[in-house]
Amino acid sequence: MGALSARPAVSNDRTLAIIAGASIVVSVAAVLARLLGVLPEGPSTLIVIVGAAIALKIALSYAAKAASDASRARVMNLVSTVALAISGVIVLASLPRITKMAGMHVFVLDLCAQLWTLGILWLVAGPVRTMNWRVFVGTGMTGFLGLTAIARLVGVPAIERMGATSIVAAALWVPITEEIVKMLPVMLVLVLAMRRTSARPSALDVTMLGAWAGAGFALFESATLGRGGFSLTTNAAFSLVIPSEGRGVALGMTIAQTGHLVHTALIALGVSFALFYPRHFARRWIVPAVAIAAVLVEHCSQNAIITGVANPALMKVATLLTGFGRLTSILLIGGVAYVARMEWRIVGGSFASAASLKLTSAEASRRSVLLANAQTGDVS
Repeated sequence: MGALSARPAVSNDRTLAIIAGASIVVSVAAVLARLLGVLPEGPSTLIVIVGAAIALKIALSYAAKAASDASRARVMNLVSTVALAISGVIVLASLPRITKMAGMHVFVLDLCAQLWTLGILWLVAGPVRTMNWRVFVGTGMTGFLGLTAIARLVGVPAIERMGATSIVAAALWVPITEEIVKMLPVMLVLVLAMRRTSARPSALDVTMLGAWAGAGFALFESATLGRGGFSLTTNAAFSLVIPSEGRGVALGMTIAQTGHLVHTALIALGVSFALFYPRHFARRWIVPAVAIAAVLVEHCSQNAIITGVANPALMKVATLLTGFGRLTSILLIGGVAYVARMEWRIVGGSFASAASLKLTSAEASRRSVLLANAQTGDVS
């Protein structure tokens, strides 16, 4: 019986290795073709993203199942590492072109600002994290390379058709579609997680995925538009946590410019909390509804102000509702603090424990089981 039961596992490992190898080969071929000028940038980038997405899905599936099989772990690590290396090559090759407007030094400052906030989230989520660093970095690469391309594919035609000053195109269609596109990696994780009851990620895992996707998206967008920077003083205490936040003056008001990292992380936090912990609130839909509404009002109103044709009175009301652009930052910081405290108790972790930041397969499995029990109500 032992030999018979081992065959499916061997077959699964071989299938996994074949899929992994195929994704690596295709992605490497696309990079070489692009560098040699054989393949245009668009198709080559798409192929790389597809290859990286396959590897990322394997990594996510592994993390969700908390598998203990050594060969599967080795394959997953190899594939995800190679996929990240390929994506890294594409990112480096694209930097001279996308940083022409403001220069590489502005991009580096913006990168440091995004990593500052991601680092704080990493420390807070450390005691309950169930996914390894490859998953998060891969999500950031996807945000930089893939999600921005999808957003442009969806948004540019509307801008070209209706004009850059169109409220419908610039202040409604573009912000809404951008927020949907940035949530694609998060939705993939949530679909995988909700199909399982024995092992689940933490809500902070999902929040970090949203933050990494938003950070990658923001880095590319800021580089191409010639903006970005690092400041710990621009927006009082908020800049100590989110140094990428900007500040502008419009309609006689000083408005904070939060950015994609906070927006996507907040929506990811609200949606994952409602799905994972349905017993905490009788009307749990309120949590993601508030998060989504805050992000859209903030994003849409600031885009509308930029067009220069929006109704001033309406924009002042919208700006007041968003706390002069600070509402999403307040909700994210408060929400992360609340969920961290709750999930630390579930897994028996603490911020002061240095060991909690070092994630092993066994520890990821232990946390995943405890989190699944708390989320599904299974206390057996």
